[in-house]
Amino acid sequence: MLDTLMTSLSQLGDRGTRGVLWKCIGLALALYIAVVGGVWWGLSLLSETSWDSVNTVIAALGGVLALILGGMIYPALVTVLVGLFAEPLARRTEIIHYPERGPGRAQPVGEIVVGTINFALKTLAFNLFALLLTFVIPGLNIFVFIAVNGYLVSVEYFEMVAVRRMDLKRAQALRKQHFLRLWCAGALFAVGMAVPFIGVIAPVVAVVYMVHVLESLRPPAAPQ
Repeated sequence: MLDTLMTSLSQLGDRGTRGVLWKCIGLALALYIAVVGGVWWGLSLLSETSWDSVNTVIAALGGVLALILGGMIYPALVTVLVGLFAEPLARRTEIIHYPERGPGRAQPVGEIVVGTINFALKTLAFNLFALLLTFVIPGLNIFVFIAVNGYLVSVEYFEMVAVRRMDLKRAQALRKQHFLRLWCAGALFAVGMAVPFIGVIAPVVAVVYMVHVLESLRPPAAPQ
């Protein structure tokens, strides 16, 4: 696992891989600004009272809350948006490390968009659940976050790259067969995605990592 992780990290030195990373960061940053601006504007509407001092406090707290909220969702935005760029990222990994196996199946745009939306909805729902647990059993949400997001990353990212080489049913069967190995990797990346700065790099490395795992599980003579 460590060797595969180091190989995946080293691919960040590749210009094409960094290009995908910058696109994800840029798009997520644009959405971040939109979310922060929208929340700040919405909260500013509450500051229209007859007391100037109260208005000032509400506006200031609104700005802080908007920045905190934006900071919390930014890594999640990058994580989801990587789904839109998973195909060129997987293709680049195949070209660099597995040229003898030829290119994988090019996914239709509609399939990529549907998969990304599905992943986004799952991520939002499960993380809202983990957040609500904070108010019920403080501290438990951390373990739920790691367990759930580890599962989501292992499932979604592995299947993203696997369907380039096989049908979805076969990809799911292969994932279930190696569930523990994939979940451990997914949990590691989930923790990384929650760390500032590392969180915007981890999803890209996760896609590359899953390509390596897939190729290690496929027999050399597997049909393209």
